[in-house]
Amino acid sequence: MSSSMTQGPQGPPPEDYRPAADPAAALRGGPEPAGELPKETPIWTGRTHWKYFLPGVALWVLGMLAVSWLLLKAFASPESTWVGTLLTVLWLGSAVVVFGRIAIRIIGQRYRLTTQRLFIEKGILSQTIDQTELLRVDDVRMHRTVVDRMFGLGTVEVMSTDSTNPRIRIVGIAAPDTVAEHIRMNMRVMRKKALFVENL
Repeated sequence: MSSSMTQGPQGPPPEDYRPAADPAAALRGGPEPAGELPKETPIWTGRTHWKYFLPGVALWVLGMLAVSWLLLKAFASPESTWVGTLLTVLWLGSAVVVFGRIAIRIIGQRYRLTTQRLFIEKGILSQTIDQTELLRVDDVRMHRTVVDRMFGLGTVEVMSTDSTNPRIRIVGIAAPDTVAEHIRMNMRVMRKKALFVENL
């Protein structure tokens, strides 16, 4: 895990896209004093969107409908009232499992991006926070399935030289192209500033 270069921002970052500084302006020289790294400011915070799980929910519904049809076809009769009870238990039990796992996945992992670092916060009761310096990022790639494109979602993959997390996947987020561009632009800013400081 990469160590931070400067003190991170206090308090939760904003939930929407509101970059504190224009990365392109920083590439052109920016307002920061020469030889100093730019101040770390929050850019974006997000979680995996619930629409990302809709294909899995659809498969669960189809599977349960198939099981229900088979049970009714094989055992349904005026005397076999247990079939309805069994189907109710199956539907409710599987729904708790499916939607419970989705809720844990959404609530239990949050992504946070600043002008210097990418954070991945995992856990609900206990929490683990992984961070990667944008200075160490080598490449950014975006992947979108057909369903992702329908709902405006996507997965951003970040490849870096970080020994702990060389490959990070920001899964099923809204506006993935915007997030990928923020990472790429701020990575270039950090490299330019770091190179300037080394040459002093």
